[in-house]
Amino acid sequence: MNMNVVSLKQGILLQRTRYSALNVLFDAKKTSKMDCYVPGLNICTYDKNSSKNSSKNNISSLMLDMINFEFQNCSESENSFLISGFEFSKDQIPDIDRSRCKEIKAENNRIIFNTGRYYKFSDSKGNTHAMSCSYGSLGQLYSNTSRGIVDDESYNTGEFWNMLAENGTYMSLYYSHDIQKQKLNDAGISEGFFSVQMDSKKREYYYSNGICGVAVPKSRYDADYNMFMSGNSVLNDYKEGSIFKISGKEYILGADKKLDIPYGADIYDMKYPPRSDSNW
Repeated sequence: MNMNVVSLKQGILLQRTRYSALNVLFDAKKTSKMDCYVPGLNICTYDKNSSKNSSKNNISSLMLDMINFEFQNCSESENSFLISGFEFSKDQIPDIDRSRCKEIKAENNRIIFNTGRYYKFSDSKGNTHAMSCSYGSLGQLYSNTSRGIVDDESYNTGEFWNMLAENGTYMSLYYSHDIQKQKLNDAGISEGFFSVQMDSKKREYYYSNGICGVAVPKSRYDADYNMFMSGNSVLNDYKEGSIFKISGKEYILGADKKLDIPYGADIYDMKYPPRSDSNW
């Protein structure tokens, strides 16, 4: 048999095998939800025969994921994207199916965000907003912002969680106490200790109703709690038997000038008694 014919048949067979594998992956994608996008392991499919068709169905979910999670590696012009050798206009980009988004909800007062995942939340008007976590940051969908679609609610919510995951010491400079409480409550975080994690970054806080902020870093809480328990000069100005109220509950100052406060009590929501007259 002519060697050129053999090579041609082998090439056709290899091409058919490749397209069969792609079709299997594409069909599986239609019937299942992707838990997490993994760069380099996800195959994008595109109907090049319909590249001139403006239908938004031309772009697969996997290719949409590349736009949102690997946009730094995508070739982009003002009106189009070039991905995996295929060019398509931004008009063909669909919105994200909200069923693919994980609701921002705490489990055991812990919030965890992972790169390669979509998230969603509802605003005070009941509107659902979709977000993406890419490059270790939560924010607006790049598939939207690249088309000029701006979602202020998503931007503000993304910055809120990014700040908590990085360093929430100065949260009150950017968000009022009421807004902080609303976002924490909406996420199912209750008063007390909680944590926010973004990939490997993790920060722990104390959700307080006191005067020192809503999200108090746990390290500060621990230092202040130890101060009250150690019998220091802060309480020396008060008489033995003085009554302090923490979140409405009474605590009596002992002869050793210590307060028997349980760990986890909101020490920032404290009402102090009058100071001893002898010290004034």
